[in-house]
Order: sequence, then structure tokens, then C-alpha cells
Amino acid sequence: MGSIVTDHEQEASLVTGSRGHPRLLLWRQRTYRVTDAPTPLEDALPAVLTHPLPVHGWRFQGTSVHDGETLVFDVVAFGGGWHVLKTYD
Repeated sequence: MGSIVTDHEQEASLVTGSRGHPRLLLWRQRTYRVTDAPTPLEDALPAVLTHPLPVHGWRFQGTSVHDGETLVFDVVAFGGGWHVLKTYD
């Protein structure tokens, strides 16, 4: 089983709603409001996986409350916290 390589730049805080779905992402001193329906990463890549993912995570679109920048995030739970694994423009 592989491991996830993370660094402090990728550490994040995730604020969830009553159902456990992401609502806000605090990352790199910025706040992103979740602006679509979050998808569990476990469900996002079924066609390319032959085994279940060994992580728990989400894919969602977030819009910065500071300047309106919008990104798609892959966020995973790791080491007792959350990390941004990848972003898409």
C-alpha cells in the first residue's frame, strides 16, 4: 500500500455540516465556501480503481470569500487532519 506525501502547505481545515459534508475549507490563509455538491473521493474514481481507496476524502468546488477565485479541490483525511491533495482550475 502506498503512502500520501504531504507538506505543511497542503494542510487544511474543513468545516462540515450536520451530515458531515464539507461547507468551508480553510487553506493557505484563505477561506473557500463549498459551491457545489461534494462527492466522496471513494465515489469519484470508480472506473479507474480496482480496489477501494485506503483514504477518506472529498472532491468539491470552492469559491474564495476573499476574491471569488474558484477551484476544484481533492481533500483527504490524513494524520488526524485534512490535506489538500490536488486542485484544479
